[in-house]
Amino acid sequence: MMKEFQRKALGIALAVSCGLAVTSAVAAEQDPSPGQWEWGAQIYLWGAGIGGTTVDGDDLDISFNDLISNLDFAFMGTLAARRDKLTLFADLMYLDVTGSDSTTANLIGFPVKAEIDVGMKGFISTLGGAYRVLETDNTDLHALAGARYLKLDADLDIEIAAIGVKESYSDSGSVWDGVVGLKGNTDLAGNWYLSYYADVGTGNSKITWQVLGAVNYRFSKLDAVLGYRYLAWEFDDDDTFDDVNISGPYAGIKFRF
Repeated sequence: MMKEFQRKALGIALAVSCGLAVTSAVAAEQDPSPGQWEWGAQIYLWGAGIGGTTVDGDDLDISFNDLISNLDFAFMGTLAARRDKLTLFADLMYLDVTGSDSTTANLIGFPVKAEIDVGMKGFISTLGGAYRVLETDNTDLHALAGARYLKLDADLDIEIAAIGVKESYSDSGSVWDGVVGLKGNTDLAGNWYLSYYADVGTGNSKITWQVLGAVNYRFSKLDAVLGYRYLAWEFDDDDTFDDVNISGPYAGIKFRF
């Protein structure tokens, strides 16, 4: 029974750790001078919810409102550098969260209430490079390759008052995956343009993939962005999850300097 509660608690921990993120698309949308590096940074709020399935077959479905209420501290940022056809990017996110939940299990045919308290620290990053493979009057398309890293550290307290049980757990884990994909931009009328990104990869997980699309408006030194993002993992031998996905709308700004 303790193993069941531990899995549910780890599910809560993963969910609250992934509620906010930044996209990994490159901030610089206009060509720098030939041979010169141009730098960009991005700040985004991702209104994400969490879905997935545990190894026990339970569904994971936690809304953005539930996630944001548990946030203690967060650092989220993306840096990008571009020179001619080459772009390098680093998307970093650190979260420190706490959360609690109540669940019920059957004990000799009777429902028993359990209280779960979670302290969680999480780090997610996507690092890589992209190379422009197509350029037309209104569209740039880049092939990309890189790596995605997920690390979670959880402290769990589980209490079942009805039978006088109180247990504490600490757990940690990390996942490295290589990814490949495509990203691009297509100009629309005036200062409007579309941006889009897709990657897929594998490594410590069975498969991971990400897709996003956004409508952007270009100002002189920054761009306004509104889009939708989907990020997912499937696992081969994880003892908690079969799969996890994070999805939702996002809004933010891109800086060029």
